[in-house]
Amino acid sequence: MKELSFKIQGEFVCHLARSWFWDENREYEKCEELLLSCLMTDEISEEEKKKIVVEILEGRKILVGVNELELVEDGELIRPLADKFKEYQKKEMIRKIEEDIQRRPLAYLDPYSCDKNINEYKPVDNLVFDDERDVQEAFGRHLTPYREARLWAYSSENLWYHASRLLPGFWDEKERKYLDNGFYLIERPKLVYELIGGPVTDQNEEKLFALLKNHLKSLVNNGFVTGEKAKEIIHRNMKYDAAMKEISQERQEQTEEKPNSDQLNRNTSPDDFLSEYGLIDPSGNYYSCSFAGHHTKAHYILISKERKFYNFDEALDKLYSDGWAIIRNPDPRGSVFFDYRADRRPTKRQIDTAFDHMIRFNERTLPGIKEYLENE
Repeated sequence: MKELSFKIQGEFVCHLARSWFWDENREYEKCEELLLSCLMTDEISEEEKKKIVVEILEGRKILVGVNELELVEDGELIRPLADKFKEYQKKEMIRKIEEDIQRRPLAYLDPYSCDKNINEYKPVDNLVFDDERDVQEAFGRHLTPYREARLWAYSSENLWYHASRLLPGFWDEKERKYLDNGFYLIERPKLVYELIGGPVTDQNEEKLFALLKNHLKSLVNNGFVTGEKAKEIIHRNMKYDAAMKEISQERQEQTEEKPNSDQLNRNTSPDDFLSEYGLIDPSGNYYSCSFAGHHTKAHYILISKERKFYNFDEALDKLYSDGWAIIRNPDPRGSVFFDYRADRRPTKRQIDTAFDHMIRFNERTLPGIKEYLENE
């Protein structure tokens, strides 16, 4: 009977473990187990062995030799493990966006490039016989919300027959315009992630379409999109600007009808930016106040929420220490700024509300929040 012998080549095992982790996306525990099998010694602790595993996977150290292995410096390609975990988090968030799009496609439908009014959406239930048969053969009798939305966007109603027909773009991608009748974001979950970092919510919806405008504009300005596609984008952005102007005018009218300073400071309910000065709670709710009215506002908020009396200075400090952001400015002639505790990071909803504040008051920037907007 022949004897079998095995040799352990340190460099091969290290490269294999790195390939598993970085290229094949295998579980960290499997990669760690492989490398630990080469570190069978009692001279170092289990904790030290796991630190060596990290150094090998990152490319800082490598095992050399055959059977008798030696740990030496590597450094040819260093990739911090944190990068891999960030990559995993990004993929996981994009997956969540994809799932959310399938459940709630209308939340991602761009109203400024869709030929129909999204507020009038309803599932199409009057397709002509041929189209209905084709849809059922392709997708079954029960359509997903995504299919329902696409069918609605690409159906045209014939008033003479009181029935809808499918437009060619429903079946054939070549028949679709560049912005896909409002489906541009729906088909690009990665872009949604790049713009807002997660699924769309009531708090970041306005931000999403504002950033989409900038994204599309940059495609045209940098020559990535030309011709009819560029014209389509320009037309879309003009519709967006007109809508935003109308919304701004409506909000301005609401602002002109806002309560006086005393009423504003005593009101303890969130509002829709009645003033450029105010407070933002950790949930992203905005509480307007008058210029220099933050102490009074905080005083009444705490009375309402905690049924406890704080003097005016203590009240604002209490909310500030509890993670509330303050939009204020000591000089009424200058610009407001975002004031937040230096030892903490504001919540994502607070950041979204700060962005909405910039849109609401036509601010090019909001000092104090820029670094958080860039790092979202």
